[in-house]
Amino acid sequence: MSELTPELAADVVAACEAGAEEAAGALSRSLDSEFALSVGEAGSYSSDSAPEGFDGPGLAVLMKFGDVGVAALLPESSGLLPDWYADPDPTGESKLGALAQELSMLLVPETLMADDFQAARVENVAEALSSAEVAADAALVPLELSAGDKKSQLSLIWPLASPAGLLPAVEEEAKEEAAPAAAAPPPAKAISQMPVGRRRINDFSQLPGYSRSLLKIELPVRVILAAKKESLQDIVELAAGTIIKFDKSCDEMLHMQVGQQKMAVGEAVKVGDKFGFRVNNIVLPDENFTKVQSKKTG
Repeated sequence: MSELTPELAADVVAACEAGAEEAAGALSRSLDSEFALSVGEAGSYSSDSAPEGFDGPGLAVLMKFGDVGVAALLPESSGLLPDWYADPDPTGESKLGALAQELSMLLVPETLMADDFQAARVENVAEALSSAEVAADAALVPLELSAGDKKSQLSLIWPLASPAGLLPAVEEEAKEEAAPAAAAPPPAKAISQMPVGRRRINDFSQLPGYSRSLLKIELPVRVILAAKKESLQDIVELAAGTIIKFDKSCDEMLHMQVGQQKMAVGEAVKVGDKFGFRVNNIVLPDENFTKVQSKKTG
């Protein structure tokens, strides 16, 4: 793994340029806007000449690499943050967590793999950086964000010597949640079934780079209301206003397909003025069995 120092700035800029489109997509999905992102020229961070808005609240995305951290910071004064981010519900927390994970994969070189990633609101961006012990010669890569007529800067700053200081409240919550689980001994059966010589993977960030790259492959996702076969003559006779009757009941579950594989069943829901799909059950892939025949001997 490369050492996370300011001298890595050129590699970070290259990674940001390569992942700019995907990073903009991650920000769009998480922060409820359509973002465009461009990468500026790397420089250095100084508390005496901090970016605009650092003297107030904002969103802090923390990415930890061993004992060192990287921060991606977006001031609230930018007007690019949704109202809910200050006090997110479980859905909002999930969005921020997903954003932190995706940025940890897209904004740093592939030689770096984050051990942890978090995102939350801080009361004062500059003070949060100070608590995280940002280095005196810290590097800064400006990422220019725009959504409609609003523009601002997402600042990527590193190294942080005490990354836990950036989001202390989130760290404390994580420790409290982990404490009961750590106290309970793991089931003996689970230990016996763990493959020898393999490391348990707790989240996607722990996967090797080549495996994480597979997660970026895009596949078509379809929700199937119903299906039936019709004769070619009936299809040719279709016209505006034609009603096609299906055997499926209105109360039955819908199916979700990823590629050509059925992945889940669930129900239709309304999300604002949009159509959504709530997953009720995950469908395991079909199993194919091949009969093993012994080799005939003469």
